[in-house]
Amino acid sequence: MVYSVLFIDDDPEICSIAKAFLEKTGSFKVTTSESVKNSQQLLKKTHFDAIISDYAMPGSDGLAFLRSVRCKGNRIPFVILTGKGKEQIIIDALNSGADLYFEKSDTPKDLFHQISEKLVPLIKSKQAEVIFHEIFTQSPIAIEIYNSEGKLLQVNNACLDLFGIESQTEIFLFDLFQDPNIPKEVLKRLKNGEKIEYTRSFDFDLVKKKKLYNTSKTGEMYIKVQITPLDHSDINITGGYLVQIQDLTEQTISECALKTSEEKYRSIFSNNHSVMLIIDPNNGQIMDANPAACEYYGYTREELIQLKVTSINCLSEEDIFNEMDKARKEERNFFYFRHRLASGEIREVEVHSGPIKIEKKQLLYSIIHDITDKKRVEEALVTANKKLNMLSSITRHDILNVLTALTGYLEFAGTETSIEDARIFIQKAQVAARSIRHHIEFTRDYQDLGSKEPLWHDIRAIVKSSAALINTKQVKIEYDTESRLLVLADPLLLKVIYNLMENAIRHGQTITRISSYWEKKSDGCVDWIIEDDGIGIPLSLKKSIFSREVGKNTGLGLFLAREILAITGITIQEVGGEGEGARFLMKIPDGKYRIE
Repeated sequence: MVYSVLFIDDDPEICSIAKAFLEKTGSFKVTTSESVKNSQQLLKKTHFDAIISDYAMPGSDGLAFLRSVRCKGNRIPFVILTGKGKEQIIIDALNSGADLYFEKSDTPKDLFHQISEKLVPLIKSKQAEVIFHEIFTQSPIAIEIYNSEGKLLQVNNACLDLFGIESQTEIFLFDLFQDPNIPKEVLKRLKNGEKIEYTRSFDFDLVKKKKLYNTSKTGEMYIKVQITPLDHSDINITGGYLVQIQDLTEQTISECALKTSEEKYRSIFSNNHSVMLIIDPNNGQIMDANPAACEYYGYTREELIQLKVTSINCLSEEDIFNEMDKARKEERNFFYFRHRLASGEIREVEVHSGPIKIEKKQLLYSIIHDITDKKRVEEALVTANKKLNMLSSITRHDILNVLTALTGYLEFAGTETSIEDARIFIQKAQVAARSIRHHIEFTRDYQDLGSKEPLWHDIRAIVKSSAALINTKQVKIEYDTESRLLVLADPLLLKVIYNLMENAIRHGQTITRISSYWEKKSDGCVDWIIEDDGIGIPLSLKKSIFSREVGKNTGLGLFLAREILAITGITIQEVGGEGEGARFLMKIPDGKYRIE
């Protein structure tokens, strides 16, 4: 079998070599691309069995391309190529969903030989997962899978229900060719490799008489059976038999969880701990929701079934209906969305969705899993990488500059004959040494950014706690008391508010009051304002106060404040008038706050 592979590298010679080596194995047909942008266009028009991408490319790199592919729900096998010593890139690649990685070697032959050896099993494994998912999760009929010797390996729940079997361990390795309910002529044709389809009665009493397995059912049922031999032609494929069974006695054609009766449907649906919704794909109306869904979204069942899916899904209405259409047509059954809870909080979810018939009406069932924490871990890795780069740049550049000055002052002091001149240079050296200490203390504070998972903070409690840590003297602290605003932010949020209040008291001069209040805006964001009635911030400093090393005794406080807030998408700016007090506006995006 020949697999279609997309190979991406900005070097045309590497592309040419890769195509030659991989196609020489006979297992691959390689399409090459020299940019991520071109690769994205190729993916829209052409099916590929796998992607191999270099990491370092101009513009968008291989990791960015990997993330864009995974964000669309595409689980195609993805291989990342890196240079030697790129351990962090490898970690980022695996966390972003890469299946394999290879370090580029000096000998392309060895590299592509390794890729060829590992890529074929990976592609087959992924394809097997898709087959398993389609057969066992999407098919509403009973399914059995036997190995090449006719021994039973797996069955789905519909099969267990159909035959009255408590657990598949009861029938594990059951012999297909010893089943007395299968006609002998059918078994003979099956051994010849033919695909078989037949309908006949199935005798449960015969099963019990021959003690084939334990079943809770008795008497007979009428079934339709289709047996398909799996491919034996490839020595790498085990082979076997796929058996699909329909109970014509009950006329059951819908999925087992909802097929028999409202009572059974309600038991399975209601007692499931997974969040489940039944949706009408024609208008997006939520037709039913289990208790787990009510608890998750924060609505009663009566409230949920009055809503449409557009009320909880953050996509546009057009995109939502396009995705539902794909699920209805079984073009896709796995999706990534952002869902809004009753509290206003937005959560990242993965949704498994497919068609189902209830009372002769085609609906969609959806099983929802919250992956917000997983997403936050991925974002934390990106933040950590950004911080490492920032720290490296800051400490190397700034400390080396000051160290150069310190060395110069000490050399001048050592060669001066005048004690007074030497003293001046020693004083300058002391200032430089304090500056180096200052930069090292900054790295200590900065390294804590994003090291812990964001928390929900009550802003009223944060303001009160910050005020308790500061000598407020005669300054009055005011805050909203009517409603409760919770903000999702880094645990260092207390440091941000402390810094704003401490700066106000230190520099406000005429300050008598510090106020905290908030307002929900029409764009869905919340504006949180902390202001004072001091002398305000000069216009000449407004644009630079959040830069490092700006202001009187500010250290790196406002710079850190901005970085801490940015971890969860919160922005900060100073919008007060000079002479009218400082006014800091923090804009909290939709989904990062709750109002209680």
